[in-house]
Formats: sequence, C-alpha cells, structure tokens
Amino acid sequence: MTTHRRLLLLLVPLALVARAQEGAATSWIENLHLTASGGAAWVNNLSRTSYEPTRKDATTYEFKLSGGQPRQLASSVLLVASGEINTLTVPEYNLADNLRAGGRLALQKKFGLGPLAPVLQFSAGLTYKAARFADDRGWTTEAGVQLAQRVLPNLRLAASAQWLEHAAPDPYFDLNQRSYSVEANWDIGDRWSLNGSVSRLSGNIVANAAWPVWAQALNGGLGTSVQNYYASRPWAITNIYGPNWVTYNVEAHVDLWSATLTYALSDHTSVELRKSAAYVINEIGIRYPTDSWGLSLTHRF
Repeated sequence: MTTHRRLLLLLVPLALVARAQEGAATSWIENLHLTASGGAAWVNNLSRTSYEPTRKDATTYEFKLSGGQPRQLASSVLLVASGEINTLTVPEYNLADNLRAGGRLALQKKFGLGPLAPVLQFSAGLTYKAARFADDRGWTTEAGVQLAQRVLPNLRLAASAQWLEHAAPDPYFDLNQRSYSVEANWDIGDRWSLNGSVSRLSGNIVANAAWPVWAQALNGGLGTSVQNYYASRPWAITNIYGPNWVTYNVEAHVDLWSATLTYALSDHTSVELRKSAAYVINEIGIRYPTDSWGLSLTHRF
C-alpha cells in the first residue's frame, strides 16, 4: 500500500465523525476531548536480552497527546474517532527513540440501561512509527474487540482480544501478534483508583544481543538446537544498544501483567504510579524477562 493511501486511511476516522457532526447543535471543537500525559520509567532489560550479564537497563521518557471525537449513532450505539501522537526518548540509547502518530475508530454497543450494563466494543487503528533507527520505521495496523461491565458501582471488569501487525523495511523488525487480556479497575475512593491487567501474547518479538554472545550462539557454542534456531531467524548488526549489537526476531509467547495506582489531583489532572512486567519465552525455551516502574502525569482538557 502506498504512503498516500495509508495517510488517507489514517484520516478516515476523523473525517467520518467530522461529517457526522454537520448540522449538530454544538460545534465540532466542543465535542473534542483532548488529553496530554508525560512520564518517566525505569526499565530493567530494556534491550530484551537473554544473557543476563549483558542486559541493558535505562530510564525512558514518554509524552503523549491524544484527542477523541464521540458521536452517538443511536441510544445504545456510540462511534468514537481518535488520534494520538506519542514520543519515546531513551537518552542512554538514542537509536531506540521513536515517534508514533495514528488514528483509531471504535464502535461500541451498550446492552441495557444504567452504569452496570455490559458494553461491547470493536476497534481498528493505523499508526506510523517514525523510529530513529530507519529499519524500524513503518506502519502498524491493529484490530480488537472488548467486552466490559461494571459489576459493582466501583468495580469494572473487561476482557479483550487484539491483533497487531507492524510492517518494517526489514524482517527483523516485523511484528505479527495476537493477545488476550483481562482487566479490572477499582475506584478505591473519590480520588484513588487501582487498575490491574494480565495478558497472554503470541507472535513475533524483537530481541537484542551483544556480538560475542550472538557469535557463540551461531557457532554452536550454546548447543546445536540454539545454533539451528537462531541461524534461521532474521537478524542484523544495528548498534542500538552498543557497538556491534545485534537485533533479531523470534517467535515467542509472552505473559504480561501491570498494576497502576492513580490519584486524582483535580477533576482534570491525575498522577499515576505503574509497575509492569513481561515474561518472554521463545520457541526453544530462551527467556527474556523485562520489568519497569513508571510515574506519569495526565491532564484532560
């Protein structure tokens, strides 16, 4: 697909809602919900490396600006078009920096009346990743479905499934992933809330290795099964995490979990403390554990 066509697809969700707003009593801008957030996180094994002595830890900084435009199609059907710009900065390893810009269209149906009625949502999105390292640039396509219900006035549960594909110029950055998640959100009080989620992901994972370890694997120093497997995977020297560091692509299963504690400073501003972890195991049992602590500030305009 050409770049021009992808840009058109990216703008379709916003165009649909903008057109639907014609003739409405309120202007388009009055229904636009804007959110800005910024935060920092300490990430253990940011490089997603299997050999523990060579793993790279680092502080990352993220800024996100998003906007959403809802449109009530019927009493129980809501259409939401949204766009987002997200930047990730890693001062210690600036080749890992990237900027993402994209759009999303979500259609949701509420079954019943009141806050405890279940809600089914279908979504699709298209995002462009402008990575500092050129081989990681490209378009990411997503689609998902979620069923959510507030089972108590202060407790909301959700289950979801998602598909993601990232088409990069080179195959060692290509992704094709499927994931299934369950999530719970507990409103502890007027200002405090706690969110937790667990997920299972299957598909491509991008990993990295120092050259001495990679050379040993390819030369059979870590066993025949390791040699045969990694020799069959796409890889290249990228220097992202140091001189002669290798980036490669594997098929894996990933167990993820996260917990986020949120405090509302006001009706529009909140601060979040987040702990998350990912346990990656590739097809021959090699592990790539990653975990992080993060603190962020969010403001809704």
